[in-house]
Amino acid sequence: MPTAEIVMEGLPSPGGYDATLYRIDPPIQGTDHVLVYHRPQIWGQPGQMTVILATPGGVGYGGRRDPILGTHTNDVSDHILALQLAGGYRIVAPETAEGGS
Repeated sequence: MPTAEIVMEGLPSPGGYDATLYRIDPPIQGTDHVLVYHRPQIWGQPGQMTVILATPGGVGYGGRRDPILGTHTNDVSDHILALQLAGGYRIVAPETAEGGS
């Protein structure tokens, strides 16, 4: 089962919103980290959950900041749905993701 483990919360996103860095298994497009954040509804635009490829340090993987699968319109922050859409990932506790280590 694809898993996502929280590595760090409260990181800055490309839009300046608080983001969460996840370690994912299996990897996507060569990286095992994604950054997930919510841009709230502003100026009549709906809110958006955004998923981008990331490095272990929480920056765009390969210099990329473009949204990937899992990004969707949503007026509430829903990391569970974004990760599910990104690749069927389920958020797990660190000891579950690493087999008890």
